[in-house]
Amino acid sequence: MRTLLALALLASSCSHNTIPGTNIPDDPETRAIIDVFGKYKEALEERDAAAVLALTSRTYYDTARLNRPVDYAALERELPKDMAKLTGVKLEITVRDVKLEGDKANVDYFQVLRYSVKLPDGGEKWEPAQSDDARMKFARVSGVWKISAGL
Repeated sequence: MRTLLALALLASSCSHNTIPGTNIPDDPETRAIIDVFGKYKEALEERDAAAVLALTSRTYYDTARLNRPVDYAALERELPKDMAKLTGVKLEITVRDVKLEGDKANVDYFQVLRYSVKLPDGGEKWEPAQSDDARMKFARVSGVWKISAGL
């Protein structure tokens, strides 16, 4: 919840050049991207595959999985199944940078992800926290920022 509040404060702050405490430009485009990023975090923690897909571009394409790239059609098939296996998700994020280039943008961030899975006996098991630097890519689609890679 604190991370979401921090994102909201970052998105709503009124600095002249940068978002306070960062080197991130304080402008409507950057705030719009951070807003989508915050909505993604909320949807992930709620395990709401439909909400995550609503934030994702239909041209989504990610090569992060070495064995096979993931496109929007694969997300539509796999994300609801994957999220149904989860009983809880906690994502802490620290946005480090937002870079805009026309209708494309990157958000570089540090994440700490914890999640629990359903066990065959009906219980749940929290997996060890995973932390790493990460990048999420965005594309402007019909004037709206959407996630284009990096889920």
